[in-house]
Amino acid sequence: MFKTIVADPAWKFQDKLGIRGAEAHYKCMATYDICQLADTGHGNITIMEQPIAQDATLFLWRVASQQQAALDVARAWGFIVKTELIWLKKTTNGKRWFGLGHILRAEHEACLVATRGRPQVKDHSTRSTFVTDLDLCGLSAAAGRHSAKPEEFYRIVESLFDGPRLELFARRQRPGWTCIGDETEDEV
Repeated sequence: MFKTIVADPAWKFQDKLGIRGAEAHYKCMATYDICQLADTGHGNITIMEQPIAQDATLFLWRVASQQQAALDVARAWGFIVKTELIWLKKTTNGKRWFGLGHILRAEHEACLVATRGRPQVKDHSTRSTFVTDLDLCGLSAAAGRHSAKPEEFYRIVESLFDGPRLELFARRQRPGWTCIGDETEDEV
């Protein structure tokens, strides 16, 4: 049973941008369909048919415009949101990232940290933000893939919680993890 779960769902946006955002890169899902990926019957939980431990932690990436949707998914999957981890992005030139947004231009990504039961935290000194230069983590515009997360994020997750570890909507295979995703590539 998996104790640590990372998920970056293929959120379907409620705007009219069409294929400019995530939908230009992969098939997106409505919040209802993401919620339905979990089976919480009989006190046991599976997500995408993967068994989840009674004491588990979920790292759920969300987009700014769909905060409530992310809360709904965490609850539907049997988790209670406790905090969040923020990735402050920089460009390949070390400048502040200038992303998309309807009111404010995003320079960060947020990951909800939710628990089920009483998972044991290994390190209580981890900060709630981390900064990466996009070129250092392989996410420059020329080389990166939409929605890929930096290696620093996975180091943080591994320093906080033991496995077994599961990544849903994964972009690549990762040693010591079970990685599931439509576009999962071999380890880089």
